[in-house]
Amino acid sequence: MQPALPQWSAHHEPWQTIARQINRIVDAVNTDASLIADGGLNTHRIYSAGSAISGPPRFRGYPMVVVQITAADAGGGKYAGHLFSGNSTAAAGTDISMPEGLSDSRNVNALIVNIPETSAGHRLLSGSFHIGLKAGMTAESPPRMIVLIDSPGPVLFPVRINKDGGADGTQSSPATWTYTVTSIDGLITWGTQQPLARPRPNGSMLPQTGSPAFALAFVDAAGILRLWDAGEIQNTTACT
Repeated sequence: MQPALPQWSAHHEPWQTIARQINRIVDAVNTDASLIADGGLNTHRIYSAGSAISGPPRFRGYPMVVVQITAADAGGGKYAGHLFSGNSTAAAGTDISMPEGLSDSRNVNALIVNIPETSAGHRLLSGSFHIGLKAGMTAESPPRMIVLIDSPGPVLFPVRINKDGGADGTQSSPATWTYTVTSIDGLITWGTQQPLARPRPNGSMLPQTGSPAFALAFVDAAGILRLWDAGEIQNTTACT
């Protein structure tokens, strides 16, 4: 690749404005040249502003990619999946719905390696999307792109709650308290009339009385919010 194009400068108008416009073009050309060299585009020569930019053909392409897990692979922490590419059509006013306009390769052409999984087993859900780093090709025929990801898998996370329904338990039945669940800052409501996913024992259960009250939740395989621990305690009486 040729050396980067130089920046222009001027001391007086209108030449300062002209220099700034030229420098914007120079920045764009130098960026394109860098992408061609580092990204491995199969482009041998591009002419821009009268200057030739050369880049050797490479197979790697851009290093970052979006992948979707389609199945667990034979090795622990390794998955089969699809590669996605193209431009996203995501809009700020709608809920996320992956792939958000990205194009599905429709081939199982990725070996997805989840770095946090250092032992046997598989933590990640089939159908889940991840951002990964292209790191090579497998020795299979046909080969697959090796994509490294860093995902802990489903986890419990803190939420804010407010009791909005249900009833206390009895000697023969558990409580049925339900809650409005919001983000930890209380700005986004994730659900109302949410039951507790964690089983309760029979008997009286005391909800939290503090404000704000906090709890733990997770998202299940269907993408549904589940309230796991609302901080309830059993209502007990003094021993006699």
